[in-house]
Parts: sequence; C-alpha cells; structure tokens
Amino acid sequence: MKILLRILARLGFAALLFIAANHYYSRHQYAQDVRKYSRVKNRIDSAFRFGDIVYLGESSNTSFNPWTDTLAYSISEFLQMYLPGQKIEAVTHEGYHPGLFRQMLNLWPEDNKKRTLIVTLNMRTCGPSALYSSNEASNQQEALFYSRRPPLLTRMYLSLHHYDNRNANEMERLKLQGWRTESLRKQQSGFPWATVRDWYDQNPYSQAGAPEKIRHMADAYIKEFAFLLDDKNPRIKDLDEIAAFCKKKNIRLIYHLLPENRDYAKQLFGPYLISFMDANALFIASRYQKMGVELINNYPGLSGLNYTDQWYPTEHFNATIRQQIALSIAEKINAKEVHRVIHPARNNSPNPHILQPMADTLLKEWREKVKLPW
Repeated sequence: MKILLRILARLGFAALLFIAANHYYSRHQYAQDVRKYSRVKNRIDSAFRFGDIVYLGESSNTSFNPWTDTLAYSISEFLQMYLPGQKIEAVTHEGYHPGLFRQMLNLWPEDNKKRTLIVTLNMRTCGPSALYSSNEASNQQEALFYSRRPPLLTRMYLSLHHYDNRNANEMERLKLQGWRTESLRKQQSGFPWATVRDWYDQNPYSQAGAPEKIRHMADAYIKEFAFLLDDKNPRIKDLDEIAAFCKKKNIRLIYHLLPENRDYAKQLFGPYLISFMDANALFIASRYQKMGVELINNYPGLSGLNYTDQWYPTEHFNATIRQQIALSIAEKINAKEVHRVIHPARNNSPNPHILQPMADTLLKEWREKVKLPW
C-alpha cells in the first residue's frame, strides 16, 4: 500500500510539474515558437474565428502573371468583391494540400456560428511528386501546432521530431520507386508504356533531340499527371475525413477542383496523358458528389495560354481566369447575392506590347519535326 501511495505521489508531482511548466511555456515561449515554426497558425485562428466563408488553398490562390496581369488580386480577393455582404477569410500557402487542411480543422471554433468552408482540390497534389515532396517534413513540422493539445506537449513533439520527418533523400527514393513500379496499365491493358519511368525514358522529344525546355516540359507532365487515383490514395483519405468532419459539425463544405493544363498535356502526348487526367477528375467529382459534398468542377476547358508557368504544369492562372474561378465559387455559394460590378482593366494594360513567351509556339514546331501521330 505504501508503494502504491509513493507511486501516486510521484505521478501527482510529475503532473503538477508538467502543468506548471506548461503554464510558463504558454505565457513566455509558445508565441515565439509559433512565429518561428508555424507561421500560418495565427492566420488559421483568425480566419476560422472571423470568417463567414473560409477559403483553404495553396499557391493557385495568390499567384499572378508578372508579364501580363494588370491586377494581382487573388481568387479569394475576387470572391470578396463578388460577395461583399460576407466576410471572406483565406488560408493559403505554397505547397499546401488536403492533409494539412484536415489538420487545420483541429482549430475549428466550438461555437454556433454558421460558416462555409471552401477547400481547393489540386489534382497534382495526389500524385507521387507531391506525396513525396522534399518539403513535406517542413509542412508536418508546421502542422504540429494545428492542435489543441497542451502547448508544452507540442514543443516536446517538436524536439523529439514526433512527426513525419522523412528527409529529402528518403522522399526521393519513394518517388522514384513509385515511378518505377506503379503500373500505368490498370486503366487500359494496351497502354504503350508500362510505368512512368518507362514512359519518360522513351520520351519522343528526348529521342528526337528537342530543345531542353521541351524535353523537361514533357518529362514534367508525365511525372506530374501519369497516375490513377483510388480510395487508398492518402490525399483522398484526407478529403474523406474533411467531408466527415464537416458533416458532423454541420459545416457547409464546398470542394473546388482546379483547372489543370489539359491543353498542353494533349499537345505533348495526344490522348495518352489526358486519359489519366480525365479519369482522375471524374473519380474526384463522382466520389464526392455521391457523398453529398458540393463540388465545383473547373477542371476542363482552359487554353494553355492562360497559365503563368508555360514550361511546368502548375495551377497558376492569369487574372482573367482567377476572376472566373472566383465567380464560379460565388455563384455556388449564393447566386442571388453575387455583386457583378467588377470591371478590371484588361490584362497587360497599359503595356499591351509586352508579350509573355508561350510554350505552344516552340511545342508546335517540334511536334511537326518529330512527326507525332497526334
């Protein structure tokens, strides 16, 4: 009995010591660590607290075309113009993905305020390039602070590296392993290339001695889009959990599927690459519509000339497209309240003579030289 009492006394002392240390750390050190290790955390707290509509996104929200855009307004800023009667708050950062958005919801306020949550879906973020990004350890370190656990416990997790801290070399190994082993013939048995590695090793542009820009562009499109989504994909699991959380909390959830550069993918590889892109877009749309999640499908239909990045497949659009995306979201939220008096100056004003170098000019020239069948 005495031994038990001693154990309980020591446990009690340890608990009191932890409480005291947690109190001191919370008051004197925690805010500094948040600023150092989790720069977005305070933005999340503010957005969730004050926003009627919360927009979660990545660089697609804020990127703009330095060559041609007169306006640098983000998608969420255009959305605020269209819905002036509601407070729009955005949490966006380069390289963010549904796994981080899911963890952000740990900070969702426990109140009765009705909010709408808009989650950006970036198809590429589900593929091996993003799943095994060298930035993921940094992202997960940041996400340690997306929690309501005692601050001192978060600091202990940080010190002990108690998060997914796989280094860049390990991530690169996993990425290469996926490209080497994942079959591309799940969708169609007669597909010309067995794996991503097989495809980019036989890149017709490399074999024809195309310019470096075209070779790298073709490799990048293969690596970013040649995969098939299923319910085992980690990002799909994250989106499922977000949907379940919002249903439980009675939050209006809208998934927004971003446009991908289908135009250049088709010019590069004809029907082959877009078969994967179209299948993945259909998988996302059908899955979440069946779950009852509101979904805005802006995936198809953009000319490649509307993309800021001409040589790499990112979701960075000019102001005209950002504005159109914002309008599609505003109409989905409440078409009757959309404020339609936005008349921005035309792109590239007042310097219309400045032209952005476009990839399609060189691409078309080399497609003719290579004599591709598409």
